[in-house]
Amino acid sequence: MRAAAGTALQGLFAVYKPPGMHWRALKETVERHLIKDLNSLKRPEPRQQICFQPTTSEMETGRKELTLTVSQVPMLADHPLVSGPVFTQLKIGVGSCLDMQSSGVFVLGVGYGTKLLKDWYNAHLTKAYTVNGVFGKATDDFSDTGRLIEKSTFDHVTRETLERMVSVIQGSNHKALLQPPPSLGFLPRRLYSQPKESEEPESSEPLCFTKSSANPRRFTTRQSMGSDHKQPLWRALLISLTFTLLLLWCYLRPETEIDRRAEELLQFLQVIPQQEELPPSVPSGEDEKKP
Repeated sequence: MRAAAGTALQGLFAVYKPPGMHWRALKETVERHLIKDLNSLKRPEPRQQICFQPTTSEMETGRKELTLTVSQVPMLADHPLVSGPVFTQLKIGVGSCLDMQSSGVFVLGVGYGTKLLKDWYNAHLTKAYTVNGVFGKATDDFSDTGRLIEKSTFDHVTRETLERMVSVIQGSNHKALLQPPPSLGFLPRRLYSQPKESEEPESSEPLCFTKSSANPRRFTTRQSMGSDHKQPLWRALLISLTFTLLLLWCYLRPETEIDRRAEELLQFLQVIPQQEELPPSVPSGEDEKKP
């Protein structure tokens, strides 16, 4: 029965939100009461298991004999103190949030109803708001619980003047609702597309450009290697000293097998062009055959 009740609890419903209560606290209160009511329903009967229990029986000779008796006992895993409550949480969604001091209809969705909240919000249903106020007093946060900062008389406020002001406000709202949307040029730009202040011209005057001959830039050793500030003297000395030590090591190091083979290869490469330049020789003991 509990599982059927939890499965059937689907859809949208409305509750009343009192003033001075946060909407999140109201949602948690409704969820807590629903879980409490679902867990208070009748639990299903516990499952039975076959158990072999030892029993003693007295024989005719007076001796006692131990026997096993088959019996059915409820499973301890289904006991409420072992399994705990069946429902611990419910999937509840909020339709539209209300302020702390506001009161009224608060729409909630349970189960599959949480997916319908978006469609309900996009339907733009008609909403009615009632505003309560007190004449002659003003607070710092425009609420009845704020700090009083101003007091005044309100004998000059009549019903006709109040209705006239309300009509003006209502007319401006209807005009803003029915007017066409602004053009793209008046829409606010994103931060990444806004130009910098230095790039915008100060006036609407046209910009003037001057032509000049292109002079090729000449680079010197000082400019290519860097100035004294960019290339310190100790770094240039270190590079020169490293290069000098490398040359001395190449000149003074002992000759190795690789050096000898490299020298033989160079000599062989020098002999090959000389052999190609020599003309072909004819053996002295043979005469040319005439046809």
